[in-house]
Amino acid sequence: MSWGSHSTLGNEYPRNKTMNWNQGSSWWIIETIESYNGQRDLGMGNFTQWFSDRAFGGTIYTNYECTPVGAVSHTDEPGGPYVNDAAIYFGLWAQGKNFAICAWKSRRTEKFQAVGDPFVRK
Repeated sequence: MSWGSHSTLGNEYPRNKTMNWNQGSSWWIIETIESYNGQRDLGMGNFTQWFSDRAFGGTIYTNYECTPVGAVSHTDEPGGPYVNDAAIYFGLWAQGKNFAICAWKSRRTEKFQAVGDPFVRK
């Protein structure tokens, strides 16, 4: 992965080449702590951008190779202590659990959304 020279990621970070994965970076999952990343078009990075064909360094010719296979997000402000538990989410993924288990075990709020193939695993 290569990081841009920006001090903040900004709204379009998934698609503006600020964060780029290399092609063939394998299956990966994402979580951010943005409050409304489960909604469309609110002026911040969100799940629709994460799954774009041009996300994270992809192009229309790379067949979504840089996009995640799963994402957890929030449909409303979850509040600090209610953001998904990243240690559980990524820890279970590293252990080879499927996306559904990783996502739902990390959930701490009803304002939760999981997007991706529930049966995919690392």
